[in-house]
Amino acid sequence: MKPNLPFALKMTSCLALMTFVSVAMAKDDQTTAESQISFANLFKSASIDASGYLDASYIGHNQMPDPSVQVFDTTKNSFSLNQASVTLSKTPKEGLGWLVDVIMGSNAGYLCSYGACSGNNLNSYNSTMGTGGNFDPTQVYMQYITGPWTLIGGKFNSMSGVEVPNSVSDTNITRSILYGHSPFTHTGVRAVNALSDATTLTMGVNNGWDQVSGMTVSKTGEFAINQAFTKDTSLLFDVYDGAESVPTSLGWAGAIPVGTITNMYSANAGTPLSGIRSGNRTLLDMVFTSNLTPSLTFILNADHSSQQNAVIGPLGQVGTEMYWGWAGYLNYQIDDQYRVSFRAEQLHDLSGVAVAAPGTAPGSNTVREATLTLGYAPVKDFELRAELRGDSADKGVFAASNGILYQNMVTYGLQGIYKF
Repeated sequence: MKPNLPFALKMTSCLALMTFVSVAMAKDDQTTAESQISFANLFKSASIDASGYLDASYIGHNQMPDPSVQVFDTTKNSFSLNQASVTLSKTPKEGLGWLVDVIMGSNAGYLCSYGACSGNNLNSYNSTMGTGGNFDPTQVYMQYITGPWTLIGGKFNSMSGVEVPNSVSDTNITRSILYGHSPFTHTGVRAVNALSDATTLTMGVNNGWDQVSGMTVSKTGEFAINQAFTKDTSLLFDVYDGAESVPTSLGWAGAIPVGTITNMYSANAGTPLSGIRSGNRTLLDMVFTSNLTPSLTFILNADHSSQQNAVIGPLGQVGTEMYWGWAGYLNYQIDDQYRVSFRAEQLHDLSGVAVAAPGTAPGSNTVREATLTLGYAPVKDFELRAELRGDSADKGVFAASNGILYQNMVTYGLQGIYKF
């Protein structure tokens, strides 16, 4: 298939234009910072905080990526408008507040929760990746703060993991393997209590993993404790536990799993409608953060997940699916313009169904990756990122053009993020 050269030129021009406009705006900011009409200033008189960003990229691979490893990547080489996001909020320190955060672009279909996007209701298994469309109401909630308590109701980000849907807040272009095997958002209620300046307790009840409309009768409970040992070191431990719908079949053809990522990937990626079958799902998550120096930060994330009543064998055998993994991050701010981020991780798929592609041999599998990202911010509102990533697996999950599965894959990318 011939490359789409006109589109590629448009996306390349878009990245160049974003850089040029950002530099020009930076010069104007020096002389008209107070009088300039900005997106945020339009809402300032109503005491509403407003912000947004554009995220465009080119990402290439030497093999066909599998979304059970790289969650947003389904093409071998592609320019993409990943995210165009707007956030409006009014969150006073006391009393009633609210937040609305929407994401548009190619990432939206993967982020969108079951019941929130039309594509998620097209078929009973929702087995096509990225069918959530190009618009995602990522977070929409109300909050009430009184004393040490913060009460939240609506749709909000999961506490699990290091990375978040907002690409500005992530330090790498591609997402970690663990991110794709954890919930993105939850719909429900959450209560946060600041027990002290150093300790925060969180409890909540929600529909489960990535579900605006509940897919089971029972709900998922969440619990977390965040402890700051010093001003530079903290530990977050969180638990999610509750019944989740699971596929009644993995689409095995002999020993070939088809669509096996749907078991514990996320509800919107392929979980069947309520009433098919369900089993208890438990996620244990830990995040340790330490600012080693004012410029160097180390983060360690560890997960353990289990799903009961899941199909785990080529003949439809039912059992408990299980995987665990860790991811380490080292972020160094070289100066005001340059930074570098290194990530390394492993995911151990004990059941062989969380990480698999059509043709992957049955049985347990381990996937590893290492990612190096360089960030360059010529002005405060724009960052250009370059990335090199290597993935490897004990069993082949990366397809070549001839259909043969390989155990290794190299990813390279360029990303531009403009904040407004």
